[in-house]
Amino acid sequence: MGNEEDKSYIEEKMLALIDPSIVDKYGDPNNHPENQFTEAEVQQTLEAGREIFITHLTKVGFPMVTVHVYCLLDGEMWSTTINGRVKSRAYKKDPRCGICISTAGLDLPFAGAMTIKARAEIIDDPEVVKRVSVEHGKRYYSSPKAQELFTRSLLTPNRVAIKFNIDKVVSWKNIGIVAEG
Repeated sequence: MGNEEDKSYIEEKMLALIDPSIVDKYGDPNNHPENQFTEAEVQQTLEAGREIFITHLTKVGFPMVTVHVYCLLDGEMWSTTINGRVKSRAYKKDPRCGICISTAGLDLPFAGAMTIKARAEIIDDPEVVKRVSVEHGKRYYSSPKAQELFTRSLLTPNRVAIKFNIDKVVSWKNIGIVAEG
């Protein structure tokens, strides 16, 4: 079989294992800790993830979701934005946000997703902004030149860092697989 045929075969075999009656049984992941990521799986997902989807509220209270690059520094999650943009104004008014990360497309030995309840803190300290921007370059680009160019593109005069202070992680492994045997 060719590569595409192999992929289709594996996908079909995995999908054939899903029992719809099991899927509906579980409901809220908080009520089923056996289907949540372990602490190690949360950390693996954070380290392997390439992008996050974050929420903020507009001035009229409408929820918005944007995709962001992120990095981990000293065990904490960071991103950046421009001071004065909707997101920075929103987080200064109400720092609560949701962050979603899926394992789709990641090279991990498990599948699922997690939603993080966090409070976004806008930090305008130039040294912190530089450190986060440099880490973004290292995280997303392998060549030193590309890292430098990406970092330089982030270091605009109005750039601010966003530190996500995590309150809670709600995760779920793909459930509904028929038990073997």
